[in-house]
Order: sequence, then structure tokens, then C-alpha cells
Amino acid sequence: MIMSLSVQNVAIICTLALIAGILDVRFRRRSTQWSRTLLSKIINQFLELRFPVLNIAGKQTSIPSCPYVWPNGQGDTAKFLHGIENSKDWREQYGVVYRIWSGMQPEIVLTRPHQLQEVFKDSDKHSKAPANNSGFYMNQLLGQCLGLISGPDWRAVRGAMEAPFQRNHVASQVENFRRLVQQHFADLHAQGESNLANGLLHPVNDLAMLPFRIIAEMFYGRLPPEVIKLLEDLVPLRTHIFNDHVIRGGLYRFSWARFFPTAANAELARFKSSWKEFNQMALAYALQERGPPPPIIAMYDAVATGNMNEDQLLQTLDESLFANLDVTIGGLSWVPVFLAAHQHDQERLRTEIDAACSHEKDTKAFARYLSEGRSTFLACCTLESSRLRPLAAFTVPQAAPTSRRIDIAPGKAYVIPAGTSFVVDTYALNVRNEAWAPDNEHFRPDRFLNNTYKDTRARRYLFWRFGFGPRQCLGRYAADLMIRMIVAHLARNYHLDLLPSEKGTDYNSWSRSQESWITHPDLTLRCVQRTRIHNL
Repeated sequence: MIMSLSVQNVAIICTLALIAGILDVRFRRRSTQWSRTLLSKIINQFLELRFPVLNIAGKQTSIPSCPYVWPNGQGDTAKFLHGIENSKDWREQYGVVYRIWSGMQPEIVLTRPHQLQEVFKDSDKHSKAPANNSGFYMNQLLGQCLGLISGPDWRAVRGAMEAPFQRNHVASQVENFRRLVQQHFADLHAQGESNLANGLLHPVNDLAMLPFRIIAEMFYGRLPPEVIKLLEDLVPLRTHIFNDHVIRGGLYRFSWARFFPTAANAELARFKSSWKEFNQMALAYALQERGPPPPIIAMYDAVATGNMNEDQLLQTLDESLFANLDVTIGGLSWVPVFLAAHQHDQERLRTEIDAACSHEKDTKAFARYLSEGRSTFLACCTLESSRLRPLAAFTVPQAAPTSRRIDIAPGKAYVIPAGTSFVVDTYALNVRNEAWAPDNEHFRPDRFLNNTYKDTRARRYLFWRFGFGPRQCLGRYAADLMIRMIVAHLARNYHLDLLPSEKGTDYNSWSRSQESWITHPDLTLRCVQRTRIHNL
């Protein structure tokens, strides 16, 4: 009965969706509230029938669910831009496991470590949700990137793309990273009107392009300044497309949106054309470079031999550069904020860095210091910052190949069907879980210091940062090195402090960006240069 009802409802919903989409275009999204409410209720009833959940007796049951809201469900600003607030509100309203809708796809939200242990026990066999469950424009932009594909395609693309991100190769790039860090800060000082030249620092606005340039050089080698400018000129368009058309969804979730003569369609086509043209230009420069060939050459060779297609290459490069422009600065930018708020920790870190740099010419010793996992206060500061400010409130959805039993109370559990997407509430895990108590909302880097392997294993499902299992972030080693090096440069060469307006305020009152899908601080710090610049 459910399947026959589903077929009937699919036709009805598709017709209603098309009409609603046309109205959105015709009236510039000013469709009446009552019509959206009615459509939302109709679709919600259909989705409840279409995606049943069973109890432990094998009978259909009702799992607490956020009501579907046309057209995005919760898969837009609710999950991304307002995820921190909704993480707490939804947990209080719906319990320790519940369902949200990303578009018309269900996502089961996990909030407890034992739930993650059950779901992620075979994470190597999981499938990422197609296009992140974010719809047509996401599919056009990143649907074929490494982070969103699965199975044989994922293995093939990873094999073609992983060389520059392997641990040993990243470790060999310390001098290149150092050169780019020093150049970036020198350029900021040279701009008389910059924040840094005036004793201030906006951790996002002033530092965002630094990781971007480092990753670009890892792929393309040392490009001429005019070619680098062409790459950086693409950033505003790419950011606009993602923030305004992908994250906010609406019409652009649906494939039929491509038939409308919208500015969004023109912008997407312009970006994809420009991105392909830039990479062909970068390849031509790389082929002329003397010395070790830049990785972009081997990547295009993999396309030529059929190991991956050009869309997979271009979208994975996009993911690594443009998507990670937000991700990496999200991991970096909160560290100086926490250090500014905790002067004792900042001074302790500075003392440790000065000791590590005591022999200025011993670059290998400093490289070893940066690579230490949890035996340095520097590493612990970055981990504690990531614990308190996860990159996003909810993780990328992925589905297990078999059904999963999720226990919520003695004698009560849900059986989630195979192929259903799961997401992790990172704030429930990293911050609110009682294992971090009693100071779970306080910045205390020492909680990570000199943790043993046993400690790390015990916390495996208590701390989300780069994911779990073999599908952890490919760029995690590069990200760690970049973040630690930039933080070390800041702590050694500048004194960081909160402005008077921020002093004495609670962490949760610190202003954060309402435009980015990644959690970014939106505040300016006092950043006063010490006696002289020390090159790391």
C-alpha cells in the first residue's frame, strides 16, 4: 500500500513542486505563506509514509522528526547557518536521535557516542549522500568531487589525488609553507590601511587567503603572480554561487531549474568555464617548470588514462581550494580568538614556541615540533579550539550498507533501514557530552596533552574533527601543519587580546559569520607586534 501510495504522491508532488518553482521565479520568491505551509504539510505526510522506520519488534513506528518545510526541509540555513542553535533546540525537542529532512531526503541525527559506534563500525563501506543531499546545483558544482562520491569511483579518484596530501609529502613542504606564511604577513604589514598594520587582526578576513595559496602551490607549483591573481579572482563568484544558490537552496535544488533564464544559471556556467580554463593554463605552466613536476601533471595524466574523468578532477580541485577556503579558515580562525581570551595560555604557548625555535637554523627540529600530535601545547590548543568550535554543527551525510539498530532507552530502539543517511550533531558530541564535564564549555587545552593511544581510542567517538575511519578528510595532515604554523607565527610575533567590547563576554556571545556554512568568528582582535618579527 505504501509503495502504490508513493507512486501517486510522487506525481502530485512533482507537479506541485514545478508549479511552486515557477511561482518562485515569476514572483521572485514572494509566494504566499499559506501556499507554502499547505505544500509542506502534504509533502511531510508523503515523506512519513515513503521513509518508514521500524521498532525492535519489526513494526513500523514513528521516529521524532522535524516537520518538512518546503522546499529545503532543514537542509539549508536551518542545518548550516543556524546549526549551532538548532543543535540544542532540536535535541531538547526531539530527543537523542531524530530525523531531519534535507530536501526530501531523510537524515538521522546521532548525538551519543554509542550510536556512532554502532553506525560507523564499518565506515569504510558507507556511501556519501549524492551531492550531499543538497540538490541539483550542488551536484553541478561538487557532485563528482572526492568527498561526495563512493565505492570504486572514490577509490580511483583518491588514488589519483592523494599524493600531495600524504603525510610524508606534507612534511617535506614545511619550508614552502613557511615561505608563504612569512610572505603573507609581510604583505599585510606593507598595506598601510590593513588591520595588521594598525595593530588589529580579523582572523577570517586577514588570514583566509593564506591557506588557499598554500594549497594552490601544493597542486600547481609556483605560478606567476598574474596567474595566481586569475585564480583568486574566481573566489568571489564561487563563494556567491555556493552561499546564495547551494546553501540557501530553493529553486536551485531541482534539476528543472536549469531551464530557466536565471542569473544563477549564467553564473554557474561562467564559473565552470573559467575554472576549466584556469586549470588548463596552470597545467601549461606546470609542464614548463623545472625541478620536480607539480602534482597537477599526474592528475591530468590520470584523466588521460581513464582513471578518473575531467569533472572528477576539476570538482576535487574545487573542493580542495574553494570549499576548503571556508573549512581551513574555520579550523584556524578560532584559535587566535581563544588565545586572545586566555592570556595565560597564550604566554605558555609563546614560551613553548620560543624554546622550539631557539636554534633558528635547525629547521628540522621546528618541523618535528609542528608534527607532534598531542605532546605539544600548540597541538593541544588547536584541538581544544576544534572541540569547542567544530567546523559545522552537522556532518556530511553518509549511509550504512545494512540496517542499524539505534538504542535510545532500555527496551526501546529504532531500526534504521539500509541506505538511510546519518549525520552527527558535533556540538552534542564535542561540547555537551558529559564525558567532557565538568568544564566541557571551557577552553582547557591540557585535556589533550600527552594523551596515550588508549586515551585517544576511548575518545574516538567523543570528538569529531576530520571524520571517522578511512574516509577521514584527505587534507588533514596539510590542514594541521598549516594551522599550527600560522598559530605559531602569530603567538611568537604578536600579542593577541580581545577588544574591550568583547572582554568578559561568554564564548557563545562572540559574533560569528551569518554568511558562511562553516562556523567562522566575525570579530576583530587587538594584535600588537612584539619587538621584532621572528621568522619561524
